[in-house]
Amino acid sequence: MKTRRPPLILALVCLPVFLGALDLTIISAVLPAVIADLNIPLQTGLDDAAWTVNGYLLAYAVSMTFMGRASDRWGRRRVYLICLGIFFVGSWLAAASGDAPTQIAYRIVQLIVGGRPDRGLAALYALIFGRVVQAFGAGAMVPVSMALAADLFPPEQRALPLGIVGAVDTAGWVLGHLYGGIMVQFFPWPYLFWINLPIVSLMFGLTAWVLNSLDSPRLEGGIDWTGAALISLALVGLNLGLGAGEVGAASPPIYAPFALIIGLIFLFLFVWAERRAPQPLLNLRIFANRDISAGSGMNLLIGFCLMVGLVSVPLFINVAGAQNSGKGALASGYLLSAFTVPLALAAIPGGWLTGHLGYRRSALLGVLIALGGFILMSRWRPEMAGHAVALITGSGASESVSNTMQMLAGLLVAGVGLGLTIAPIATAVINTVSDSERGMASALVIILRLVGMSISVSALTAYGLRRSTEVSRELLWDVPLTEFERIHEAALQAATRVTTEMALIAAAVCAAAVIPALLLRRQK
Repeated sequence: MKTRRPPLILALVCLPVFLGALDLTIISAVLPAVIADLNIPLQTGLDDAAWTVNGYLLAYAVSMTFMGRASDRWGRRRVYLICLGIFFVGSWLAAASGDAPTQIAYRIVQLIVGGRPDRGLAALYALIFGRVVQAFGAGAMVPVSMALAADLFPPEQRALPLGIVGAVDTAGWVLGHLYGGIMVQFFPWPYLFWINLPIVSLMFGLTAWVLNSLDSPRLEGGIDWTGAALISLALVGLNLGLGAGEVGAASPPIYAPFALIIGLIFLFLFVWAERRAPQPLLNLRIFANRDISAGSGMNLLIGFCLMVGLVSVPLFINVAGAQNSGKGALASGYLLSAFTVPLALAAIPGGWLTGHLGYRRSALLGVLIALGGFILMSRWRPEMAGHAVALITGSGASESVSNTMQMLAGLLVAGVGLGLTIAPIATAVINTVSDSERGMASALVIILRLVGMSISVSALTAYGLRRSTEVSRELLWDVPLTEFERIHEAALQAATRVTTEMALIAAAVCAAAVIPALLLRRQK
């Protein structure tokens, strides 16, 4: 790719990627404010409001399935600008959801169900629709940006740029909770979306200018829309069945098993159709290559382990802070940052290491470090949770410092290890395919990680509920209901045992990831 501005182009395309990833989790911090502002009863509106998060996640994944391939056929510049435009429209719809979009949603609901529907719910549905439109643009920007990075840099220099794109994307959804929580303290929640409009407008103009001379490879022919529809339906079914359930639900929603079966059926149909398509959305023959099959399998396992880290801390801490939910939430947020921030930052040195050590050794180093981190997490003790809450909220003693440092050490090591794997996996997969298949390969990298995270959520939910019940019964079988202190202590011990077992499961998955890591080729 002949251009004198690769670093500038990379920086410009990464900012919208960060913004889109930020919006993936930004709304979860302000859901209570949204529900209150729209006058929706908390008991009945929380499940509907959860789709402001779940709808974004589903559309985020679905858009990757065909927009990465679309950039192979129509050119990176055109598709990237289309994605920016879609994200702009979705941001406006979300920001203005209480006005014109609400009126439209109100009329649609009225036509469908009749009567006088609740205007608050109509506004919420308009917000959900805006979030879905946002996600269609935001999700597609990630694989297109990765393909652009591969276009801009020669194979021996791609690892670091791909690590930067991975770090920016990860940092966005990692910081979304914090950013949303801070902003809503000073501004009404619609401003979280209004602020996107001038930024995206500026980025559209700058990106159109710097990409004007970019001549990315293009394939002749159209998009395999049949394959796109089948894989989209498969992803929706798998996500609904595995992970994107109702926020705060004690058990999977009733539709989860049916959604999972439907998702698997559409996945089978997708594979069947792609083997016969003259211009497939996903060329299944690429999996005959060792780097692609090993990198894909490893990414699935990394996604599983990533979600273990995200789930373990709130489970462990919130039981200790149950008497004060505010302190528990604060401590969880601080401790989680010790996992997520190093995870995002480590993707950049992971790219540098890949350029010097090669795919195999860099990926192997990452999973072994993550393995050590999860082993450290498996050694957490019940008293650590209370000490961490006390220290973070300003009432801890010297013993609290020691115990909290032990917790932080495990989280930090696990986060660094997982972050180091981002660049070698992406580089191994993207460098292996032809120039005209980079968009497809980039989408494959991200989608498999998301599927791994969804599988992890489903598995951990089922396992955590079952084990918590078993351990609690074991500890509480002779405790009267009036002895609240013993009940709380037993609950903390149960949460500790479940958390440490989850960490051991993640360590075992990391150990399993060593096998595909060893199958990666050595080249730098």
